[in-house]
Amino acid sequence: MAITPETLALVEQMRRAVGSILDSITRSLVEAWVRAWDQMAVEVAAGIAELLQVGDGQWPSRRQIEQTARAMSALEVIAAALARLAALVRNLTVAGAAEAARLALDGQGELIASQLPYGSTLASAARYRRQQPDTVDAIVRRTAERINSSRWPLADEATAAMKRELIRGVVVGDNPRTAAARMVRNLEGEFNGGLTRALNLARTEVLDAHRQAAEIGQEDHGAILDGWVWHAELHRGTRTCPSCWALHGTVHPLSEPGPIDHQQGRCSRTPKTKSWADLGFDIDEPADVTPDAREVFDSLPDADRLAIMGRRRLELLDAGAIEWADLPQLRTTPEWRDSWGVRPVRDLERIAKQNTA
Repeated sequence: MAITPETLALVEQMRRAVGSILDSITRSLVEAWVRAWDQMAVEVAAGIAELLQVGDGQWPSRRQIEQTARAMSALEVIAAALARLAALVRNLTVAGAAEAARLALDGQGELIASQLPYGSTLASAARYRRQQPDTVDAIVRRTAERINSSRWPLADEATAAMKRELIRGVVVGDNPRTAAARMVRNLEGEFNGGLTRALNLARTEVLDAHRQAAEIGQEDHGAILDGWVWHAELHRGTRTCPSCWALHGTVHPLSEPGPIDHQQGRCSRTPKTKSWADLGFDIDEPADVTPDAREVFDSLPDADRLAIMGRRRLELLDAGAIEWADLPQLRTTPEWRDSWGVRPVRDLERIAKQNTA
């Protein structure tokens, strides 16, 4: 039942391994996006220059833009590049999900054994049990299906945004060279918006695959487990959001999926064994060493506490107007996944009024 120092060390070790997978995906996607834009920049600049010629130094009408071959060709080049990048996102995410899932499946036994009496039969059995290979395959198929769903029309949405940018034009009064340079920057910004979305999708799906595999691995040991514990990265300090701080250390039944952290959130699912007495061991059990998130938070410097919570949220918390448990809020994203995020200040204000009424 007790989370031990060894358990926490194993959680951190697994977290670093998954972080390496995410960092590799991030580097690959950023490099691919930069290369793709560099290859297209000349074509885009030429298309904008032609539009300025068509408009005789002024921004042309929508009809003139749609009849300008070079500008439309630039959009087609961008669409083709984004289609290739979308395929890269799928491939990298699926490969990363497989690797992260294997880490989770292989690691659950060690996490469980770290909470059991050293050398016991139960600890040995937990440590050496492994899942069937088709478990990872099923998780990977699910990841691929989610990426291929209708919520990921990267090329269509980005090129539509760029076309709107072309038609919108630039601020009146700029000379043609300034106008062209600004338009290229604006189009590059729209193009790189696809990178932001790709990173969010890829990182979230890999983390979800890791947590789903952990859930399956824990089910295999369900007879000796009492549930799972939500573990946030408290050592990341100001980079960990209030919702994750508040959910850290909460215990959940094995049947509950999760942690359904916010998108790109790195909170982990740690198995928690039944008490040694319940498992038949007539020996004293060590104390649980899971850090108390509220105690850790309260011990931080005021500047860090403010950076994590924000001014008004921290005022309400310190005044006792809201509870620690009021900070998280479950959110629904249609066609993707529910997630726990930070409750808006306006809702906390309402809760504070109700508490003091």
